[in-house]
Amino acid sequence: MALSWTLNRRALLLGSLAIPLANCSRNRNSNGLRIGISSSPDSLDPAQGQTANAALLFKQLYTPLTNYDENGNLAPGLAESWTMSEDGLRWNFKLRDGLKWSDGTPITAKDVVFSVQRMLDPDSIYTDVGDFFHVTNAKAVLSGDKPITDLGVRAPGDNMVEFSMDEPLGVFAELMREFYPAPAHILNKPANLWPLPPDFVGSGPFILDKAEHMALQLKQNPFAPDPAHIEQIYVTVVEDAATRARMVRAGDLDLVEDPPPNRIVDLQSRKDVQLNSWKSPKLVYLKINHKHLALSNRDVRSALNMTVDREFISEQLFEGFAEAANGIMPWVATPEPEPLEQRIKTAKQLMAKAGFGGGLTLTILHSGGERERIALSLADNWKQIGVICHLQGTDAQGLYSFIEMGDFDLAMASFDRGLKRENWRMIEPFASGGFAANFNWINSEYDQLVLQTRSEFNPVRRDWLAAEAADLLYGDVAIIPLVFERKFWLSSPQITGFSSEIPPDQWRFLRSN
Repeated sequence: MALSWTLNRRALLLGSLAIPLANCSRNRNSNGLRIGISSSPDSLDPAQGQTANAALLFKQLYTPLTNYDENGNLAPGLAESWTMSEDGLRWNFKLRDGLKWSDGTPITAKDVVFSVQRMLDPDSIYTDVGDFFHVTNAKAVLSGDKPITDLGVRAPGDNMVEFSMDEPLGVFAELMREFYPAPAHILNKPANLWPLPPDFVGSGPFILDKAEHMALQLKQNPFAPDPAHIEQIYVTVVEDAATRARMVRAGDLDLVEDPPPNRIVDLQSRKDVQLNSWKSPKLVYLKINHKHLALSNRDVRSALNMTVDREFISEQLFEGFAEAANGIMPWVATPEPEPLEQRIKTAKQLMAKAGFGGGLTLTILHSGGERERIALSLADNWKQIGVICHLQGTDAQGLYSFIEMGDFDLAMASFDRGLKRENWRMIEPFASGGFAANFNWINSEYDQLVLQTRSEFNPVRRDWLAAEAADLLYGDVAIIPLVFERKFWLSSPQITGFSSEIPPDQWRFLRSN
């Protein structure tokens, strides 16, 4: 019995993409919304976009195979239902009836098959290609060893897509929330400007109507399977966070992401704007170089970890807009730590046991600003157990380079899983081959647990396995978690439709009063 739930490549480089702000003035039509984002998307082609703001725009212009509901849960997208075979080696997705692209052309299962093949072409730069690694022959196709037609995806009917798998993948339906099929009938034309207007065709709640220097204009898609409430959206790139916040206060923008951290308390108290915040899977942590002689000792790592004053970091440095991270999963309750004085006493004993009772000198690599202040706090904490810390500042690119070369002791790091809020998403980055697994820690038991978690269809069992993996990582002090940052969007008081659970990454839910 099945388990169920009832290239014609043209990259759109928008690095210097503006609809003049006059078009986005405070005298706008009441059915329009003006949104400020921090950077231009590098492409509006789902097979080529690499940046976070490209992914943000994909959610507005395309409907994925499965989707997020207003609270971030798994919901229908182009597919209305999906099933996994008992052995986990076949997934079937049934498309909704009457689906149409924004030009009125029917959306069929062949569009989905075409898009999977396009994204797994050996020349593809598709960011989430790893989501399809379990599909039959996917790796052989990507390496060029087998033709694209051998890929395990087919359309047995106009509204049915079937994936065959080399290995069970119980989270496949969740992964498909980031897979955006493209219009085969447009891309198969010999020459067009897609995804630029006037050739843009999509399936999302909005259509790309205009694309100019540093700005985009979107309008409602009349054929969207999940329609939007707002008729038009004007998107303007405003790189400086303080400028974005000032423009909301001045009435020139209605909604902006990531206001300046040092203005959060002030913005929260103002009546002319509305500060919206959400608990977020954004983990700030220390990478530990496990090849370092002292840091390869678990007792040393434990001493450092237990001496961190996370309450001070969250309450004072983040002014209460972050939660202390005593683990790596923000949605899982963790035991209250012992008083700091007792932890310091225990940490001194561990340092002595490890042979470093006479002291230890380490370097913390950071990228400046807020991260430097956290590093200073850690250095102050660790003085109490005889650890002297030197701080080494660099930019974000330099930080990444040092980590990749292994040229660090401790490095300040973070990642934000965005709407990918399931518990298994937080353990995945640290497994072998994960995007955060670059600190010389390899644990085969952990890797196996991550594989089991991803293979499991039952979400309750999946959470149990994820928690077991998180306990293993934390117990071995593979990293030192610090805080979970909150996510902020600043808006005009007239904007409503915000979820209490997730940020407004899907603009179809928003309303303008």
